[in-house]
Amino acid sequence: MLRFTLVLMLAAGVVLAVALSGWRRETAPARAPVPSAANAQASAAAPASARRPAAPAGAGDSLRDTAVDGALTLDAAGKPVVDRAMRRLFDYFLTRLGERDLAAIRNDLRRYLQPRLGAPAQAQVLAWFDAYVALERESAALGVGSDLRADLERRRELRRRRLGAAVAQAWYGEEELRLAQTIARQALLRDHGLTPAQRAARLRELEAAQSDATRVESDNVTLAMRQSAQFEAQGIGPERRYAEREAAFGAPAAQRLADLDQRRAHWNRRVAEYRAGRERVLADRSLDAAQRQARLTALLAPFDARERLRVEALTRDDPRH
Repeated sequence: MLRFTLVLMLAAGVVLAVALSGWRRETAPARAPVPSAANAQASAAAPASARRPAAPAGAGDSLRDTAVDGALTLDAAGKPVVDRAMRRLFDYFLTRLGERDLAAIRNDLRRYLQPRLGAPAQAQVLAWFDAYVALERESAALGVGSDLRADLERRRELRRRRLGAAVAQAWYGEEELRLAQTIARQALLRDHGLTPAQRAARLRELEAAQSDATRVESDNVTLAMRQSAQFEAQGIGPERRYAEREAAFGAPAAQRLADLDQRRAHWNRRVAEYRAGRERVLADRSLDAAQRQARLTALLAPFDARERLRVEALTRDDPRH
């Protein structure tokens, strides 16, 4: 059973404990008939179904009589965008952990996606779901120490290593910023070297800086995601992408986004090559079952264990899978 509830010292506060634990629900599932807060850009093909329970619910089902929380945001090309609403959608389905096994929950999500997305987009969302589940397991295994700032940094590093900077920022950036702010505030309150007047002045400075930083960070992330989606949809080349990003966010951010573009393009090429090789193997009628399986396994050899999960998720709905 997958449960990521950790206990921190009382001085840290319950909010820090839940957020640092890894898995958490941002809000409880809304009870019907209250509608979900659907994203304005989410697919509007089946708005009514988004307000029904995700799957048939029994008397002991924690999602019984609830509305689906979260949403799917689509870019100009109709492709799903990684954002906080997607993470809330995953958390909604994962509320059933302990009642259903993970495979059944994943299938619930797949059935929810089917009428809303085409096969490639469904596969991509399910791959992100698999990555999210794996990350939260690993994050929970880190444990919690006495240094909350160090714990937060360990999780920040893990998330970016496992998901990439863009996905980690979209899913966790706002939460991490709030936690960092809370930790900084607590440090000031515990600093006995400050007079009451000094502490009050430092707290006012911190609150002013945090308000500006939160707004700028949130705006920049949103803008960068929208800009990247437009670049992809319009087929904008690397040089123009860099120039526009540098003007908007500065050279370091433009370079990080360019690196992300390269990694994404490299990954897409690898998946395309695997798909083409797989199609050739499946079309070769001279192979028996054992030979076919051996060649399919060989095609997966260049991928590490985590990548294989993503590849298998992306190709699960391909013809002849």
